[in-house]
Formats: sequence, C-alpha cells, structure tokens
Amino acid sequence: MASKPLSSPPSWAAVPNATLSGGIVAQIRAAVLNREIVAGQFLGSEAALSEQFGVSRMAARDALRTLEGLGIVEIRMGARGGVWVAQGNPDRLADALAIHLKLIGITSGEVFDAQMAIEEMAARLAAERRDEADLEHLRAVLAELSSLKSELDRFADASMRFHEAIVRASHSRILLAQFHALSFVLEPVLRPNLTSASAVRIVRHHKLLLEAIESGDGAQAARLMQERLAYQRARTLSQETDPASRAD
Repeated sequence: MASKPLSSPPSWAAVPNATLSGGIVAQIRAAVLNREIVAGQFLGSEAALSEQFGVSRMAARDALRTLEGLGIVEIRMGARGGVWVAQGNPDRLADALAIHLKLIGITSGEVFDAQMAIEEMAARLAAERRDEADLEHLRAVLAELSSLKSELDRFADASMRFHEAIVRASHSRILLAQFHALSFVLEPVLRPNLTSASAVRIVRHHKLLLEAIESGDGAQAARLMQERLAYQRARTLSQETDPASRAD
C-alpha cells in the first residue's frame, strides 16, 4: 500500500518538561484514535517532531521508540526515512492481547465466557454472511477433521481451524482478532483433555453446525455454538478442579 503524505499535520502541543516523552506518546496515540492521522501517513523526521513538540531530540527519540514498540509508528531509515504511522496488524494485536491476558492472571472461566460471546456471534454472522468460498473451506476442514478422530494432536489442530473458519466466515475482523487471542490462551488448556470419545462427539456437533450455516439459520448456528462451548466450559473447569475427570 502506498504511503500517504501528511497533507495537514496536527497542531502538536508543546510538552511540559515533567511529562516529556509520555506527553508525545499520549498526543500521537490520541491523534490515531481520533483519526487525525491514519495508517501510512508521514509524520516527519525525529528532528522535526522534537521541534514541533518543543522537546529535546532525546525525549523525542524515547517517545518514538515507545510508539514503535506499541506498533503505532514505523521508523524508517534511508532516503525515505522518518516517522510514519504504522499499518494495522491484527496478528500482532491478537498476540499482544493473549500475552497480557496471561500476565494479568485471567482465569479459564473468564476466557471461556469471552469465547462464548465471540463465537456465538460469529456463528450467527457466518450463517448470514458466508459465501461459497467460506462454505467450501468449512467443508474441507470438517472432512479432514472426520478423518483424524484417532490422531488426537492433529484432530485438535483441525478442530481449532474449523472454529477459526467459522469466525472468518462472519467477515468480522475484530471478532477474528479476538478469537485468535483467546485461542492462544485456551489451546493449551483444551488439548490435554481431548479423548477419542470426545472427538466423535465434536465431529457430530460440527456437522450440525455446518448444516445450520449452510442453510443460513443464524439463530440455530448460534444456539449450537453456545451449547457446545457451554458444555466444553463446564467439563474443562471440572477437569481443573478434579484431574480424575476427563473433558469432552
């Protein structure tokens, strides 16, 4: 994607000495959220920005490093060097969200609650918005899943890809990013509890879910997704408190 020139730069406010780089970060972050600046837009050189903000080059450099670390700006070298507003990266968003969920000590129950909200809506939207390419992909993953009931590691991967395919069929980028983040957290919890018996039940359920999406029945797709995830949630949390039990 071609970079966009800065046609009308925001009027940056001088930063008080007490806040320095933090003030620059706050202003640029707010400008992105307010759409005063957009992805691919050139903001200027480090020297020009330090002058505009009324701070030293060192303070500007510290701020830009922070913004770069947050994925808000891209710092380029060479003839077209300078500071540019970064392009969005859903994968980076999902990875960062998953890490921070773990760092704040999110529980499995909380993750399941969020997953249920996301995937129920995704199933409903998939039934309403799916196109033939989406359906072909879902059918292919389900066929693969059906052939892997005796290979549990590969089955677990395929089952997660089936859920991902449903979320993709919703054509909602924000649901997909959230799904990826939660799947990073849940996958290590779910995989050890998978059994051959549960694999058979999962395939049976996924077939019903695909039928609902194919027929365009959003309410039925959402209901089936809710039933499966609620059951999975209850069994997984039971396994955490009673390791003798087996989730399915």
